[in-house]
Amino acid sequence: MSDVTVISRNEAVPVTVGDVAVYCHSFRASAVKAVSEETTVNGSSVFASTGIRALRLTFSGRIYDESAPLKFLADMGIEMSGTGYTVTYKGLVFTGCIVQKYEAEDSGKGWTDVSFILVTQNIAEEAE
Repeated sequence: MSDVTVISRNEAVPVTVGDVAVYCHSFRASAVKAVSEETTVNGSSVFASTGIRALRLTFSGRIYDESAPLKFLADMGIEMSGTGYTVTYKGLVFTGCIVQKYEAEDSGKGWTDVSFILVTQNIAEEAE
């Protein structure tokens, strides 16, 4: 039996929100359940209510468009007013997404670093 080292490559994955396409090299999903606790008369704690908060999806990547490197800002400004986007990323489909936040940084290196946060109350589904 021989030892084999597997080297994997992380390639940028295209993510499209409306008419905006970004090649993303980083993705993060965050979800939280809000819990309200109350104290009983004997001093113990009980859950008074719980509720699932929206799922936040953070995508970061680069845009290599030298002709209009900051077009992302104008495009995402338009997309921010829209609702109900469907986004597919690495075999998962997220529906009912809205744009919560976006950022762009032009470092003068031939590309623009961008990131955006989408929020949805729907759970992820596997792509068919």
